Amino acid sequence: MEPVLVYNRRDTFKKSTLNRLRSEGYIPAVAYGDDIKSLPGYVSKKEFEKLYQQKGLAGKIKIFIDGKERTALIKEVQTHYVKGNIIHVDFQILSENKPIYVEVPIIFENAEILKSRGLVLQRQMDTVEVEGLPKDIPEHLVIDLMEYEKPAAIKLKDIKLPAGIKITEDLDEVVAVIDVSEIEEEPEEEKKEEGSSSNG
Repeated sequence: MEPVLVYNRRDTFKKSTLNRLRSEGYIPAVAYGDDIKSLPGYVSKKEFEKLYQQKGLAGKIKIFIDGKERTALIKEVQTHYVKGNIIHVDFQILSENKPIYVEVPIIFENAEILKSRGLVLQRQMDTVEVEGLPKDIPEHLVIDLMEYEKPAAIKLKDIKLPAGIKITEDLDEVVAVIDVSEIEEEPEEEKKEEGSSSNG
């Protein structure tokens, strides 16, 4: 069963109150959507970090807000500029019947098979924007490299999409290039370059 993040309302905006929340193990937040203009609140730091680690930015999560369980996107995460810890989160509450636009990661499966074929993967894109209903948005899109046995350019139009989902970007955009591996030759060339630069 998917975990549900509890969203607590917050009525105060003083810096001292926000710092107290953080010291007590919470992260100040704002939630908004079609039927929620802007609702300040806070969430459990421990529970959110667990979900954020799994879902990432723009990840789709379940959130309990205003007495209802809703679907939300992790829209923005602010971190402390020195310590790096999360200090604020924005959630976009989704309407189930309204399409959304969201960036999803591109995952390459069976990349290790390329090495045995003397090939190497050069990634050009890590994410792509898709459109669809919240219930249909996948956590990631998969490109299976098992079928590639020679150099090739993989384009967005080559990605197999789930039902109800479409890519909003140029379908001729190159996601990755599969090229002939030159791994064995590179170390020698690097050593020669290092040697010549150190002598000069």
